[in-house]
Amino acid sequence: MNLLISLLYAPVIFYSLKNFELKTVSIVIFIFSFLWFITNIKKDFKEFIFPLFYMFVSILAFLLDDFLLLKILPLLISSLISIFILYSYISKQSFIFIFLEKINKKVNEKEKDYIQKSTLFWFFVSFINILVHGYILKLDNIIYWTFYSSIGWYLLFIIAGLIQFLHKKIYFKEKIHV
Repeated sequence: MNLLISLLYAPVIFYSLKNFELKTVSIVIFIFSFLWFITNIKKDFKEFIFPLFYMFVSILAFLLDDFLLLKILPLLISSLISIFILYSYISKQSFIFIFLEKINKKVNEKEKDYIQKSTLFWFFVSFINILVHGYILKLDNIIYWTFYSSIGWYLLFIIAGLIQFLHKKIYFKEKIHV
């Protein structure tokens, strides 16, 4: 659900603000976020943190009557993700292990070491994402913002994933020959 909402958020905001006033859009985002929150309330904390962010930002946008607050939400979420990735690296419990547990994939010690080290790579990718989000906000171009905030940042992570995939193949191939 988080993925779908993050893909649709910017285009919906772009369309809505062309057709409705900011306060109306903020109310609709709040209602939708509240319903999203309610459906995730019994789930893990990570599942309802995003709806809380959306609700908080929609309230601020409504009260302050400022479009920038709606535009800054993808940057805030990207920052939260970066903090989580950095924390998982520092705590030596890479966020990648969470995904591996969900699909019941076992990894050996060499792979665990590689995964832990690659978490730092993912933090830097995530940090670059924050910088790009910030730059695009500074440009104040709604078309660039809509593109990057919906699918652009996914393309950045897909490219980074391909780079890591190739690196892992080369890394483990070289380890076998040594």
